[in-house]
Amino acid sequence: MSTALERGGRGDQDVSVWLMVLTAHQGLCVYCGGSASTTIDHEIPVAARGADIWWNFMPSCARCNRWKNGRSAREWVRDMDLHTRYPELRFSKRAMPARVYAGILRRVERTQRELADPDRRDWFRHHYDLGRHKGKAETLQALERCKEELRGYPHRPWHTPKVRDTQADLCVRLMCCGHMHPDAKWMNTALTDAEYEAFRRAAYRERLSPGELLGKAVRRYLADSAYDPDAQTPDAQTPDAQTPDAQAPDAQAPDAQAPGARRDG
Repeated sequence: MSTALERGGRGDQDVSVWLMVLTAHQGLCVYCGGSASTTIDHEIPVAARGADIWWNFMPSCARCNRWKNGRSAREWVRDMDLHTRYPELRFSKRAMPARVYAGILRRVERTQRELADPDRRDWFRHHYDLGRHKGKAETLQALERCKEELRGYPHRPWHTPKVRDTQADLCVRLMCCGHMHPDAKWMNTALTDAEYEAFRRAAYRERLSPGELLGKAVRRYLADSAYDPDAQTPDAQTPDAQTPDAQAPDAQAPDAQAPGARRDG
């Protein structure tokens, strides 16, 4: 079944789709490779019956989106090359440096592979399922929040392991959702904002989530303190064991019995 649309027939995309596309290619326009991407371009134009779906989307700056003007990426590269070779024929209104347009198709193919990653698509859908955008300004605000979150991770969270198997439609990736681990524990601590930020950065330098680093620190402390998980706590000991005087006579008696011997009376 074709998803191609006539011009004007396209619909608004969910915010998660916008963010998934605009953060691809390191958040840069796939065409010029230098400007921040702020809009979605249909790689195969809607006018040419291109599909209005994620696999036909490319992150683009507004300038390149207008410049491409109803052409596919391949057609645009062709016209740029012809304009460079035969400027008098005016295949384009302005020239693009050959070193820039020569890499367009390669960048497009690389970005298509990035967008096709199902784990990446699921991550954006799970974390940014915000419905349809109410306006471009609102979408760009969400984009900045998303970029800030991604900059806080040492590597892409959708590439980290899942902490458990689940049939539910939710994220269980270790880096961002480690609290979904079956053995996860909630712990409260008082840190200043500066201390928490330093701790978070220390975790990411170790390529760990903050929760992983906290667990590592706790286990190290328990190992250094010779913690025995099978030892009885003071509250679990018998009253006699808690009273040194009750043990003293037997320990000092000359006829103390051997360990394990039964005492009558």
